[in-house]
Amino acid sequence: MILNAPHLELTKRLYLKPAVFLFIGCMLISGCSGSKKISTDTKDPEVKYSIISVIHADANYVYHNDGELLKANEEALKQSVSIAENASKGEFFIFHQKPERKAFLFFPKKDRELYHYRNGKLLRKINYSPLGGGFDKEVELYLKYSVKNDTQSYFLYFGHEIPTYSNRNYHHSMPGQEFNTEVFTNDLRNFTENFELSILSTCNNGNPYMLNKLKNISKKVVASPQNLHLSYLHIEDLNMLENESMVSTIDLADSIASSSYQLLTEKLQTAVTIGVYDSESLKKNTDFTKMVKHYEEYIERRNAGDFFTDNSDCSALESLMKMPEKGVKIYYKAAAFGRKASKNTHSGWGCKE
Repeated sequence: MILNAPHLELTKRLYLKPAVFLFIGCMLISGCSGSKKISTDTKDPEVKYSIISVIHADANYVYHNDGELLKANEEALKQSVSIAENASKGEFFIFHQKPERKAFLFFPKKDRELYHYRNGKLLRKINYSPLGGGFDKEVELYLKYSVKNDTQSYFLYFGHEIPTYSNRNYHHSMPGQEFNTEVFTNDLRNFTENFELSILSTCNNGNPYMLNKLKNISKKVVASPQNLHLSYLHIEDLNMLENESMVSTIDLADSIASSSYQLLTEKLQTAVTIGVYDSESLKKNTDFTKMVKHYEEYIERRNAGDFFTDNSDCSALESLMKMPEKGVKIYYKAAAFGRKASKNTHSGWGCKE
């Protein structure tokens, strides 16, 4: 059969459409990808330490400061970038976990961002999509691009309270993705075998369950046993890693907790609680071991409920045993008003009521 010109044109259009759609699909995928592939790095003798900063932004982080509307995740990003630019002896990975969107309902837009600094220089900025509710993709990128030096590592997390057990759609753009203390600590171990210091700039994570999970992952931990204002912990003292090569980890942790406490107490009328936890001491503390066991039994009996309510001082719960005094240092200021305004001391441990 011989096709005339109109039939030929129609046939071309019919056969071209799938190819056109395939081409558009490929363009969409490539257009949403990160930077071009860079060879895996090996060693850099100039790198003396490594810092990983994970900033969760897939939720509501709006707060007010002197009438100004701010987003806590963006302020945390500014802090991290400022320190990274001054880290002439360090390597800094900043993961900004922005809400994940889809193009044409199917194609991931790669909204999360990695800023990779080395010796104060921005080496690469990459857009990426998560692999799940934890840090699987962040771990993959860190292992791909980090130097392979045997350096001390530090971990920072900015976000809302990391749930103990329950998953309440922690990532707003990815409902149903599991994220809790178990996921968090398991993925943390995948970055490196052990961190010198972990800073949890979140509410309520200075609790027995979290610190027990971290005791074999991070030598020291800075966390809040109760509510933490969205202005977050102040991390500028990480610059001490540059200026004082012999600074001890406990002194660094204490300095960050102390400066954060000073800044928060100057502008807040609510309670301020910041704890410094020494994992090496806690591992040897029988009071801590007993408290963890009793707390786990307690929250299971409590039938969970809403794990995003504010903690109370564990010492106020009669069902728990003696609070360990060794291995924790607390910076505490009572609220200026309310039923607990007269409370002058704090155990350093936060528990659900």
